Amino acid sequence: MRRALIASLLIMTSCAPTKELHRTPANRSAQEVINAVNAQQGTVTTFEAKGSISVESPRFINSGSFELWLKRPDSVRVDVEGPFGIRVASALFAHNRYVFYNSFNNEVIDGTFEKKDSPMFMNIRIDPTDVVDTFCGTRTFLPGETIPDSFSIGEDSYTLLFHHEDAKTRYCVDGETLRIIRIEHLDSTGEVGSEEKFEFERRDDGTTNPQSIELRQKRLQSSVLLYYDHVRVNTPVAAILLDVPPDARHVAK
Repeated sequence: MRRALIASLLIMTSCAPTKELHRTPANRSAQEVINAVNAQQGTVTTFEAKGSISVESPRFINSGSFELWLKRPDSVRVDVEGPFGIRVASALFAHNRYVFYNSFNNEVIDGTFEKKDSPMFMNIRIDPTDVVDTFCGTRTFLPGETIPDSFSIGEDSYTLLFHHEDAKTRYCVDGETLRIIRIEHLDSTGEVGSEEKFEFERRDDGTTNPQSIELRQKRLQSSVLLYYDHVRVNTPVAAILLDVPPDARHVAK
C-alpha cells in the first residue's frame, strides 16, 4: 500500500528562487502580469519528461524515477519506477477521469472529476486543467482572478493575493519569465494549508523549461518533489493510454 500511495500522491512568505532566471522586474501592472502569465498556457501542447521523484509523509519516505507524457487539453500519464527499473505504479488523467494503478498489488483506483470530485487523499481541489498545467509548468490564474486584493513588486518578482470566500490564494510570479513559481493556498486564518513550487531553467536555445515541481500538503505533512532530468516540448506524442489488466482489483479511493 505504500507504493500505491506514491501513485496517489502524484495525482496530486517568500518566493522560492527560479534558478538563473531572476532579474529586476519591469514595473508592470497587476493586469499586465496576469495577462502575460495566462498567455503562456497555450505555448505547450505536448510535453514529455524523465526524472526523479521523492515522496515524504509521516508514515514513510521513498524515492524513485518517473516518466511523464502530457498532451493538451486534458491528458497526463505518469509511470513511477523503483529500484532496478521495476515499474511501481502508474497514474492517468484523461477526459475528466483519473486512474491509479499499483502494478505490485495489481490494484486500481479510478473515478471522475465531476462535481469537483477529487481523490480523497488530496488536500486541495485539482481539476484536469490544473493537473496538465502543473506538470508542464504553465500554471495560470483562475478565470475569476482578474483584480487582486493586493499586488506588490519585489526585487525580482511580483506577488498577487486573491480572496475566495473563506480562503485566499497567493501567487509569486518570476519577474523575468513571467511564470508562476509559487502558489500558496491559505485558509481564513491566513495559515498555509498547501503550496506548489516551481523552478525553471533556461536552455541554450533560449527556451524556458520546468526543472522541478514540489507539491506540499502541510496539513497532511506530506510532499512530492519531481526533478526533471530530460524534457521534450511540443514534439509528436501518441494517444496517452493506460492499460490495466482485466484481473486488477478495484479498491475504494
